[in-house]
Amino acid sequence: MLLYIILQSGKMRRKVIGIVQARSDSSRLPGKVLKLILNKPMIIHQLERTNKSSLLDELILITSDEKSDDTLAAIISDNSYNIFRGDKQNVLKRFYDSIQYLNLDNNDIIVRLTGDCPLHDAKIIDESISEFQKIKVDYLANCINPIYPDGLDVEVFNYKALKYAYFNATKISDLEHVTPYIRNSKKFITYNLRKKAIHPNWRLTVDEENDLELIEKIYTHFNHNNFSFNDIINFLKKNTELLSLNSTIQRNEGYKKSLEKESNAR
Repeated sequence: MLLYIILQSGKMRRKVIGIVQARSDSSRLPGKVLKLILNKPMIIHQLERTNKSSLLDELILITSDEKSDDTLAAIISDNSYNIFRGDKQNVLKRFYDSIQYLNLDNNDIIVRLTGDCPLHDAKIIDESISEFQKIKVDYLANCINPIYPDGLDVEVFNYKALKYAYFNATKISDLEHVTPYIRNSKKFITYNLRKKAIHPNWRLTVDEENDLELIEKIYTHFNHNNFSFNDIINFLKKNTELLSLNSTIQRNEGYKKSLEKESNAR
């Protein structure tokens, strides 16, 4: 159970729930989240790095209830992380269902992460959470106008926004990608993190084999997963040829496919 933390002001601090979505049957690189890097599944590296966050109260990995994700679910459980299994296609529903046992208040905070980002940095996650806590918005992201490389995306929103989206969103793209309805419905106050961009054109996520090759080279260089985003920058600046491995792959390709699917269905 989550612990409620009392602030000096006497008010209850909002709970902060990190949700990592992941599946095993990705079309471009099947089983990518279970690919071994330094003899450990990629998704476990990501969870270990994310779990260093000082602001997350709870971290949950959500996957589908399909047989294809049985192995993923078992690995997550075996490594003592929270696991929830739900609707495969309706990821918005999976998000909503995964936190019903927590009895959240409308102002409690959800942090959305995707399970193909094994280089995510807990300090970058905390940066977005901290900014969200300071300002009066319903949704904040560092990736709508990208601040960081693809693979360090963070979306933060309140439970009120998630709940409203769950009961009102109907488009395929809204259901598959969770937050477009919150961003586009004009029902909520949205905000993009404001700071100088740091290599936003770099690609540090895993969708294809070339992505994985780059990630493996970074992990092999450090030979552990306890390195920072600044460490990655320093390494890649000295080995710029590695950035060409996946430089032709488009950002947000999955979301664009969902929009195409909607267009073709009309």
